[in-house]
Amino acid sequence: MRVSVKHPMLNTYSAKICCADLYSSKLARLILGDSLHPGGLRATNRLGRAMGLQPGWRVLDLACGLGTSATALSRVFRCHVTGLDLGAEAAQTSRQRAFGDPIPADVAFVRGDAEMPPFRSGTFDAVVIECATSLFADKPAAIAEVRRLLRTGGVIGLSDVTVEPGTLPPELDSTVGMMLCLTDALPAGGYPQLLASGGFEILDRADLSDEVLSLLADLRNRMAIWNGLGPTGSPGGDDWPDFPPDLLDRVEASVTRGDIGYWLYVARNLA
Repeated sequence: MRVSVKHPMLNTYSAKICCADLYSSKLARLILGDSLHPGGLRATNRLGRAMGLQPGWRVLDLACGLGTSATALSRVFRCHVTGLDLGAEAAQTSRQRAFGDPIPADVAFVRGDAEMPPFRSGTFDAVVIECATSLFADKPAAIAEVRRLLRTGGVIGLSDVTVEPGTLPPELDSTVGMMLCLTDALPAGGYPQLLASGGFEILDRADLSDEVLSLLADLRNRMAIWNGLGPTGSPGGDDWPDFPPDLLDRVEASVTRGDIGYWLYVARNLA
């Protein structure tokens, strides 16, 4: 079941395509890496272990981006993974990467809207959503769709950036903030509430905020190298953001205070 969102459908869908293409961009990969979320595959594998993924399970990776996590989950846990993403380049790149690698993966990729996934009810044993729930226009409706797709007793594994109300630096209420999953992120307690309200039983939660600190440290090092190269060293061309000199320091302080974080949640479908 799909309920209406706050914006006209055409404008919402256009915004989703724009957002999906942004995550497929060179700039996104430069800031976040190929996995497009803090912690990379280290965090992905931790999420898979917390979910108890089993060989042969049917797993859906919603908003899978370039398919890095979907492919890794299939290889590590020996399950069949379907990746869904709205970006055309993401779907094409995902297929090329998965099937061009000498190590086979039981993975398929579909282009589609993560908030309106085109699958039958009860199709999956598990659903993974990494750093994407914060971007959903209608989060309760998206979680309702996840519940529809899961079998009874199936699990959802969700990891995302958390932002306590009123603490986001104004410079990050922008494209870069969206890319970092910050602009519409919930507080740390918001995701368990979202899941519980959607009919899920919370099984596990873990604070992975150190991964954000690691991402900031890596970004700081890359920016120092690029700045040292001069104008020809701009990694993202004209689109590369002009960060205020102290912005990374302020974000790091926010993470240390607990205002900004990165959390993992696992829950079971009670239906």
